Amino acid sequence: MNDTPLTPSEPAKPSGERRQVTVLFADMVGFTAISERLGEEGTYALIQPIYELMAAAVKEQGGSVKDFTGDGIMALFGVPNALEDAPLRACRAGLLIHERLVAAAPMIETKHGVRPQMRIGINTGIAVVTQIRSESANKTALGDTVNLASRLQTLAEAGTVLLSEATNRLVHGMVETSFAGAHVIKGKAEPQKVYRLDAIRHGAARFEAAVSRGLSAFVGRERELEVLERGLDEARSQPCVIDLAAEPGMGKSRLLHEFRQRIGKERAFILSGSCSPDGLQTPFLPFIEVVRGSFQVSAGEAEKEVARKLGMGLTHPEGGSGGYAFKHGICMPGVVSLFSKPATPRLLLIRLLPQRSIMTACAF
Repeated sequence: MNDTPLTPSEPAKPSGERRQVTVLFADMVGFTAISERLGEEGTYALIQPIYELMAAAVKEQGGSVKDFTGDGIMALFGVPNALEDAPLRACRAGLLIHERLVAAAPMIETKHGVRPQMRIGINTGIAVVTQIRSESANKTALGDTVNLASRLQTLAEAGTVLLSEATNRLVHGMVETSFAGAHVIKGKAEPQKVYRLDAIRHGAARFEAAVSRGLSAFVGRERELEVLERGLDEARSQPCVIDLAAEPGMGKSRLLHEFRQRIGKERAFILSGSCSPDGLQTPFLPFIEVVRGSFQVSAGEAEKEVARKLGMGLTHPEGGSGGYAFKHGICMPGVVSLFSKPATPRLLLIRLLPQRSIMTACAF
């Protein structure tokens, strides 16, 4: 019999990878006083639906909740799957949390006697993504990027979202922000510039933001432009579809932008619509974007106004910016219904002018 005492095996050395992540911290204002007033069971009954509300908003934007802090959450965007627009998604999630909490506040106040408010901080940067050896064994992020997001959350006022300078730079042109000053933050040698997130711009996209800031010289895509040129010539006699497929950031949007600039409005009439990660729940989103651009339909307009603009563009085809692209065959109620919330398309029938050729360029 072996009398050698058993010793526990040494824990495995932690391993992780450096990743660009966007971190969101959300915290309930005045939670200590609320929990003292409601007691343990009452606090749990209050927090549970609020946690589900926040987690749902994060998940809808492609993020994941990595920690529940008792009165708030820590969420990551870009982990475990990399996202090219993680900062913008986090901004959307932050505003969505506030929006939904405001909508639910009257019911919560009636049931619990309190009107909860959250404060949110968002930061983007390099963090060590690792799997903590615990019962949950979930991946999380560690480092200064996470710490700064937490500090920003404590600085935020009730019902607001604060962005770090790094996050604000990455979403510049896609959001509306206000400078909230430079703040001394524990653990940081220099005061940190902080920005309050006010709104997301309609149709916000990274490429459009880059165009507004000014593009660099376009070089090295002559062969691809020649392919698009041949497709346009072919489309004069028959429909032509060209697919552009490449990894994110390889220049698909820039290539189409340069092609459109090259051919001009004289050689082709262009209708454009695009998909977006936050529009996955919107049926016919690319077509909706085409109609918006063609008939100057703004987001949030009433159905009567949408119907008026569509009718005017179709009745006086040469008077609109793009109404002349459509002719008979559009079922007006079907198109108008696409702009309701949620979209409830009933019947959709479109026929393009027969004398106009069609060329569709799809970028994936």
